[in-house]
Amino acid sequence: MIYLLLTLLILIFHLSFFMNYLDLGANAVLFAANILFAFHGFSLYKKTTFHKFTLYLLGYLLLFIFIFFLGKSSLLFALFIILYSGIFSVAQLFPYLIILIVSIVFLTPYWLQSFILFGLAYASVSEVYKKTHSRFLALFFTLGFIILFFTIFPIIYFSFQSSPQTLLLTLQNSEFQRALANSLITSFISTLVVLVLGVPLAYVITRVDFRGKKIIDNLIDLPILIPQTVAGMALLVLLGPKSPLGEFIYKNCKIAFAGGYLGIIAAQIFVSSPFLIRSAMDAFAGVDPQLEDASRTLGAGSFITFWRIALPLASGGIFNGCILSWARALSEAGSLMVVAYRPMTVSIYIYDQFIQYGLGESQPAAILLVINCLWAFVVLRWFRYQIAKQIIRKGIKYAETG
Repeated sequence: MIYLLLTLLILIFHLSFFMNYLDLGANAVLFAANILFAFHGFSLYKKTTFHKFTLYLLGYLLLFIFIFFLGKSSLLFALFIILYSGIFSVAQLFPYLIILIVSIVFLTPYWLQSFILFGLAYASVSEVYKKTHSRFLALFFTLGFIILFFTIFPIIYFSFQSSPQTLLLTLQNSEFQRALANSLITSFISTLVVLVLGVPLAYVITRVDFRGKKIIDNLIDLPILIPQTVAGMALLVLLGPKSPLGEFIYKNCKIAFAGGYLGIIAAQIFVSSPFLIRSAMDAFAGVDPQLEDASRTLGAGSFITFWRIALPLASGGIFNGCILSWARALSEAGSLMVVAYRPMTVSIYIYDQFIQYGLGESQPAAILLVINCLWAFVVLRWFRYQIAKQIIRKGIKYAETG
């Protein structure tokens, strides 16, 4: 009886008040939302405190003022009322509803991206506070997330700027496919070269103190400090067709670095090597040298110890370095403009499209590159976790059993 009376009162209010402002369809939707709000409020009034019920009514009033009255959006108001009624009693979800409302109302052109990032920020800060019960650490994490926000937000916003149909047409473009294949193949080769040569260097630097170690350690970061175009010019002067070394290699081996795949790989190795070497150094530094000493004491040689103890235990960090090195090689553009503009890699292709046709034409290819990089990153991280876990178990077993 009470629910029937409540429904009649709401119906009378809609027929007498909202009929003057809303069409029949919008009025019906809002009527259904108000019925849900009223029934849930009545149930809440019987089960909870007066203070919480007052907050429930206050929330409706704020939504009415900002969404219906000021925002002039009745359907959006009805949607928020439905969500608000259902989520109000769920403490874990209610903050996300507030984030959604604020994003839609105040950041309308960017509401989806803002909701994703602010929701992620709230979830992370809540988890930090839950684990530490420290407001200081939660505040510090919030401050640190600001830089992540300004890093991630442009990429997320950019990724929603082309329709799936446009992306599919770009993906079917043969020139884009060749450029993407060139990037994937050359970045894989360059990462493999850095892996084979950089890991031994990282191991020795980590395990041995020798004269000049600090100089070598600082030189590892040199490619990061040098601008990309300058790096390309340096490689061109060394390996170009008019340089003594480049001319000698071409005459005797018929190999041209500039304007070819070898030039692309050389530039990618130059710019990406610090990421893998540094990650490998950090990984080897985290391996207890006593495990290696125990292996040598049991009669294993230096290579066997490295292969079965140090390398497996450091494999996680090395694999992370491979991912970073591969991503850096894949995205390289500045040095390739000087050393090898053609055959085009995907980064050069996007730049070329931008110069010729502008942002609109180059945007779909750039979004596809971002999507490919993100998926590859996720897959590689999962693969790294699964493989490294097995390798570490085998390495520890070998160290314990000899």
